[in-house]
Amino acid sequence: EVIDNLGDKFLVRTNSGAPNYRLVLVDPRNPSQENWKEILPERPEVLTAALTAGGYVFGVYLQDAHTRIYQYLPDGSLVREVELPAIGTASGFGGWRDDKVVFYTFQSFNYPPTIYKFDLASGQSEIFARQEVKFRPEDFEVKQVFYQSKDGTRVPMFIVHKKGLMLDGKNPAFLTGYGGFNISLLPSFNPSIVPILENDGVFAQPNLRGGGEYGENWHRAGMLENKQNVFDDFIAAAEYLIKEKYTSPKYLAISGASNGGLLVGAVMTQRPELFRVAFPAVGVLDMLRYHKFTVGWGWVVEYG
Repeated sequence: EVIDNLGDKFLVRTNSGAPNYRLVLVDPRNPSQENWKEILPERPEVLTAALTAGGYVFGVYLQDAHTRIYQYLPDGSLVREVELPAIGTASGFGGWRDDKVVFYTFQSFNYPPTIYKFDLASGQSEIFARQEVKFRPEDFEVKQVFYQSKDGTRVPMFIVHKKGLMLDGKNPAFLTGYGGFNISLLPSFNPSIVPILENDGVFAQPNLRGGGEYGENWHRAGMLENKQNVFDDFIAAAEYLIKEKYTSPKYLAISGASNGGLLVGAVMTQRPELFRVAFPAVGVLDMLRYHKFTVGWGWVVEYG
């Protein structure tokens, strides 16, 4: 995608030769790849967006399923990393060339969406507007853990609960996942999980293979003949919560929708003893005939 122009050349975000994306400068009069100038080379973290404002370039990266923002000069020289309030998800930062400030939105599991004003020269952020909710974010904690899946793959998971919650295996827990179509599950504020948290429950969201959290290779590790990896990742997440005494099979509920419904349908069939309740919402469950219904034909590239 073309981000902006620098004089008579185009700034382009591309995954050509870079599954995690990079930013290049392209001369439209001589556009062959060997003439591209690399501005932001590919990194282990996915470059999910690139934006410009006030003579700067902003790179929006996904590191371990949460946002990291970097401010650059147009030649790719780093100015600073934008300091965010917590582990969460940020978006915005685009603007006009003569802007002195830009705006961005930040949110997390215990952080309602908040708009910040960012000073381009100083790098300082201040709250511009905040959603008011009947919820005390400071009473809850968000942590990110890493656990091993069946084949040894290191998988991240976000866990949210009350501060000081006793981990005795008796807490109701709600484990949700997706794991497909290169879709990333990022920290976001969802009012529907607040009653769970306020009643001493645990909310857990693992970043399963099949998603886009670590780029296209992570996606491909959970599609087609690798689909069982997604189920193994989710089962390992449940086993981690049980082992660490966040909950126990008697108190563990699992949920997923669409491709996530397929996930729940598979793991409740393969390991029913791990879960008390299962919510396979609008699940893709007839894997022999799914392609014959509605837009199911479009999913053949993911499922086979």
